[in-house]
Amino acid sequence: MNPFDLNPQSITEEILDFNTKLASGINTFTQLGEFEEGVSEKDPVYSDDKLVLYHYKSRTDKQNKVPILIVYALVNRPYMADLQEDRSLIRGLLDSGMDVYLIDWGYPDEADRYLSLDDYINGYIDRCVDVVCHRSNKKKINLLGICQGGAFSLCYTSLHQDKVKNLITTVTPVDFHTKNDMLSHLARNVDTDA
Repeated sequence: MNPFDLNPQSITEEILDFNTKLASGINTFTQLGEFEEGVSEKDPVYSDDKLVLYHYKSRTDKQNKVPILIVYALVNRPYMADLQEDRSLIRGLLDSGMDVYLIDWGYPDEADRYLSLDDYINGYIDRCVDVVCHRSNKKKINLLGICQGGAFSLCYTSLHQDKVKNLITTVTPVDFHTKNDMLSHLARNVDTDA
């Protein structure tokens, strides 16, 4: 009795089908052309180590008086929030009159291994908030945290309520005690004392 029911003909067909799809994908990839990172105009207004704070150019005559600072995740690329003209969170904010700033963390590498949450929250983010407050002549700004940047923004706001008017988070993992999701199971097994 064979423990595996293998049909050589179907295996051959599956391999040929896979190779055809792979070749088609490679062909499509080679025809894509250059990729532009972000579609909205922006200028760097502050930098600190690898971090760059960008200010997006206004697209309306009338602007909301309170600027918004977008805190993105460390490992994801922030241009995902401004990928296409018709699919851009940043473009939507600009078109609604928001004064938009964004933190680009750069690419983490071995030199960042000793950075702590305190460095990111009370260091980098706090300095960026201060720059935005100074440039806008405001004491408080709006903070939008995306993914891990949302967790950072929650921490920042709890420590610096005097600098945050409104906090918005999206795709931010917060409740790690839910029963049936992978992130919950992974988080429970992290040794935070190590």
